[in-house]
Amino acid sequence: MIILLYFDWKGTHKELKEWADRIRKACEEDDIKYMGVYGPMNVKWHYAAMFESDSFDRFRSMARNVPRPMNMTHYMNEVLFNTDI
Repeated sequence: MIILLYFDWKGTHKELKEWADRIRKACEEDDIKYMGVYGPMNVKWHYAAMFESDSFDRFRSMARNVPRPMNMTHYMNEVLFNTDI
């Protein structure tokens, strides 16, 4: 499954990179593929981080290891399931 984490960020680019580095490390430890942070065309959100995992529970477990920074004012997860079409 692909997991999209849409979020708004009020901090600096350097602080965002530091958060992304912590997420990258946590993903490596939990065998989750971290696919990066992107700027979506959707004007509702500043950024979208992409992940690939075999379960949402594994993703949630990883995410608990990296506390949400105060600069991430709010966020939303979207889970895309493989339909094998």
